[in-house]
Amino acid sequence: MIIKRTLKVVSLILFISIINYGQTGQPIQENLEVSEITIDELNDIIKNREGKALLINIWATWCIPCKEEFPDLVKISDRYSEKIELVGISIDYPDEVESKIITFLNDFQPSFINYVNVENDIEKFINNLNPEWSGAIPATFFYDSDGKQFLFYEGKMSFKEIENVALKMIK
Repeated sequence: MIIKRTLKVVSLILFISIINYGQTGQPIQENLEVSEITIDELNDIIKNREGKALLINIWATWCIPCKEEFPDLVKISDRYSEKIELVGISIDYPDEVESKIITFLNDFQPSFINYVNVENDIEKFINNLNPEWSGAIPATFFYDSDGKQFLFYEGKMSFKEIENVALKMIK
């Protein structure tokens, strides 16, 4: 009888922990917000650097390489936030913010801002960031502190790869 009660209590504690904490073991942020972003707003972010370099990462909740790369982006943001602004842009549908995007972000607890793309013309969105980009994700765009694109990379990057480019960019 005591063993059953103990197991129930332990199960309840575990259940509550799973509900209140993401995969990172950090408390789930209740205030995570994802705003819609237009091309004009994105261009304003790129141009108005205020002395910081910029890293833009394009991702989606259904993209396995994006999920694998995201923890490294969180580490980069945490480590270099004084010199690099990191911005995430989901290409999920805007009506999936609550059902998918926030859930995804709660799993990783990013300290950087994330948006959802609202540009319906995907070619316009792609060409605005870089005409050589095929549209494959994840995609990462590096800008210097003047808003000039330093590099873009299609596909998943490792922490070391992101860090190496970031360090070159901020020198």
